Amino acid sequence: MDEKIKTLKVYDPAMCCPTGVCGPNVDEALVEFVGAVKTAAAHGVLVDRWNLAQQPQAFTENPEVKDLLAKRGVKGLPFIFVNDELQ
Repeated sequence: MDEKIKTLKVYDPAMCCPTGVCGPNVDEALVEFVGAVKTAAAHGVLVDRWNLAQQPQAFTENPEVKDLLAKRGVKGLPFIFVNDELQ
């Protein structure tokens, strides 16, 4: 990717907390992802992250995300957009 990352938008599956890094059995991949997101934000990337369980309206208000959910279902999550392009 040659273009500088300016925005990162993450539409997460339903999780018990906004980051998914909670509870007795924490997924190491989520811990690493949270760290990467914090690093990106510290370097000026505008980060938005939504959790299906806590912010379902964000999934229905975005037509592209709503369409992806209809086509792929919740098993297709997370949907990650860099500079508004689905990755």
